[in-house]
Amino acid sequence: MIKKLRRKFIALSTISLLFLLGIIVVSSNLLTYRELVADADLLLDMIAENPEHWAPVPQKVPPEIKLHAGETDAAGSGIFEEKEPVRQHFYIGRKPLSPEIMYEARFFTAELSASGEVLSVGTDRIVMVDDPEAAAYASQAFHKNKISGFIGDFRYRKKYGTDTNESDIYVVFLDCGRRLNTFRNALGINCLISFLGFMLIFIVIVILSGKIVRPVSESYEKQKQFISVAGHEIKTPITIIDADAELLSMEIGDENEWLMDIRRQTKRMTALTNDLLTLSRMDANRQQFTMIDFPISDVVGETVGSFQTLAHSRGRNISVEIAPMLSCRGDENSIRQIVGILLDNAIKYSVSEEILLKLEKKNHMILLSVINDSQPVSAEQLRRFFDRFYRTEQSRNSQSGGYGLGLSIAKSLAEAHRGRITAAAPAENRIQVTVALPVYKGGL
Repeated sequence: MIKKLRRKFIALSTISLLFLLGIIVVSSNLLTYRELVADADLLLDMIAENPEHWAPVPQKVPPEIKLHAGETDAAGSGIFEEKEPVRQHFYIGRKPLSPEIMYEARFFTAELSASGEVLSVGTDRIVMVDDPEAAAYASQAFHKNKISGFIGDFRYRKKYGTDTNESDIYVVFLDCGRRLNTFRNALGINCLISFLGFMLIFIVIVILSGKIVRPVSESYEKQKQFISVAGHEIKTPITIIDADAELLSMEIGDENEWLMDIRRQTKRMTALTNDLLTLSRMDANRQQFTMIDFPISDVVGETVGSFQTLAHSRGRNISVEIAPMLSCRGDENSIRQIVGILLDNAIKYSVSEEILLKLEKKNHMILLSVINDSQPVSAEQLRRFFDRFYRTEQSRNSQSGGYGLGLSIAKSLAEAHRGRITAAAPAENRIQVTVALPVYKGGL
């Protein structure tokens, strides 16, 4: 149990950490990528709207863009007074762009007809793409439904109805290779840093998880030790009381009311002590199982037969639907105990005569189900069905003879066979307890 608790704590912490790191990495890189695309689209809009401003880089920077002390003005009227350089900016929306961007951008253009024929291409502002390649890129962009997008490392933007022909398509391709490479490198670095941070924190979590669950482990170990010691200590006086009752019965007879009550309560205390010791052994993994292949159909049928007399004495009838020739690998006595617990529980708490037991095979699992009518059971009660000492309020009476340990033992036995047990309410006044066992599993 403590190992499961520690594994669940590590798993929950790890999943939470992965989720947090995933949100940080994905959101930060997504925002970066969106900013990259937005910048590229702004630049494409500038190029598409003002293509005449994007001539090849001149030998000399135009004076209207940048003026230094000692230069003459455009009219040649003299020397400017010495002052700080003046830089103008382009504005697209609220975002300023330096005029130097005109000389940094690498792009090419293409003009197509409405049918997709490449009319002309412009590759003056790029070196890595020649005219045939530009025409091929233009054809790919034409067949894409989107106005803008990526083809390789090129971001394209379509503009319809240019020049005098309203059907022509003007396409601008911007080289985003350097920006995309920077983005990919940053993404790889972010992922690497996140992975290293995750591994470091995971190691810390694994180390600290032992200290975190230690108080629970110590408390649980003390509880198991107490149950084991108390169970063995209680067995001695119960054995003495039972022996004394036997001697008294020889002297005064078995019909004495007080003697019968002593023997009845002694029997109940013996059963309770044995159940506690069984749970204690299973918690400490000291329960011995003999794992063999055996015909579970025959074992279940025999166990049901041994309970028919008890059921009839309490006005109950057990109906069976057992699939023949089913085999299982496990401890035969434990399977008999599970069947006995489920039937005993149904006989005690059923509010009708009919009890149904089913054994079938579904999806490589053997399903053992016991169905009986009962008082209405809430979802909260169903969730607590297998808790130790838990009984529904309607069944809290000493006449039933139960302590709320039977289903807990059945659950532990099922889990020891790598199976599971569940409780459900298929109808408002009906309870179905199902044990699912694997058809074949190796030894424990």
